[in-house]
Amino acid sequence: MTASLAMLLQSQLDPKLTAEGLLAQMRSDWPELDQSLLRLGEVPSEGDGTEDAGADDSPMQCLEYGDHLIALMPIPVQIGDDIAQICAHSRLWPDATPAPVDYAAHTIVTVMRFSDDGQEPNLVAQAALLSQVVASAIAVSDSNVAVYFGSANHVVLPGLFRELTQASLPEPMPIAWVAINVGQNPQGVMTGHTRGMDMLGLMDIEIPATADTAEGVFSRLTGIVDYLIENGMVISDGDTLGATDEERIRVVYGPSALDPERQVMRLQSEEIAPTKPAKSWWARLLN
Repeated sequence: MTASLAMLLQSQLDPKLTAEGLLAQMRSDWPELDQSLLRLGEVPSEGDGTEDAGADDSPMQCLEYGDHLIALMPIPVQIGDDIAQICAHSRLWPDATPAPVDYAAHTIVTVMRFSDDGQEPNLVAQAALLSQVVASAIAVSDSNVAVYFGSANHVVLPGLFRELTQASLPEPMPIAWVAINVGQNPQGVMTGHTRGMDMLGLMDIEIPATADTAEGVFSRLTGIVDYLIENGMVISDGDTLGATDEERIRVVYGPSALDPERQVMRLQSEEIAPTKPAKSWWARLLN
């Protein structure tokens, strides 16, 4: 069982954000969903691998879609992360919009699949369902001040997130799911990395050093993210990617430079030694 998770940061817990209200909003927002599979769900009991929420007075709200459980857990405190710093580094958070540092609560939104059919879950489709749930929850409650993807460590304005889901789905929306970070290291060398691919069942990408411009690094990372989301983990350890006649890029699986406990795809530049021009027939005779 693999869960897809996001958080709604809120000015306060909103009693309007109920399973019943969310169910009605989802049916209105997403008519393409199989309505016969979308229904109210039961709060899971302890020991089934979900939140500790077996008591009758649990605040958890639950829906089901087919063999997926959709759970909302409201918590009347902040998440503890530095939201101002996260907003400053999130490309979907406008610079002119102040970070909501005074938010008072958050709701954890989780989508997970329960099935014993032995098949690997489609985590991209599961992320899409999670996004539909979050977008509808934004419409139900006006207390939401940010959408936070912990796996990517970035935030999105609620209104912008809802617009993105309505404009993008059912196509994947990596711009909201995956953070792409580009910058210079202390030595002035350009680097880049992604965060959030693990929620999609894929490996994050890191470029430890490159002579490319910031725009080039961003374009390369964006292209690989899109390719992996469409095709799966088809880039193997040791593969080479096309670059120029003088340079090639080798893919190396290994520990992240930012978090050694995580495995990532590192893109390492390798120079290609120039081939010596062949001697002419008369030069070979003379030598």
